[in-house]
Amino acid sequence: MAKYTITHGSIAAVQYVTLPDGDKVIVTDARDGSEIALPKLPLEVQAAVNRQFGTIFALPYDSRQAFIDNSIPFDVEVTE
Repeated sequence: MAKYTITHGSIAAVQYVTLPDGDKVIVTDARDGSEIALPKLPLEVQAAVNRQFGTIFALPYDSRQAFIDNSIPFDVEVTE
């Protein structure tokens, strides 16, 4: 199984995904080209990243930073 680790960035619109080989990609909800990394990830990882974006953007604006500060990186395992 391949393991991907998802970590929140310092702002709501940024997450980092550590790939099985140790490289790290930035995934954002922007439309500046940085969002291109997401479709290249396995579907299970895309779902986890999108779920995190959904959770944080569902929070009241003044609660988002506390959520980010207290979030714990989590792993997604993908069968190859």
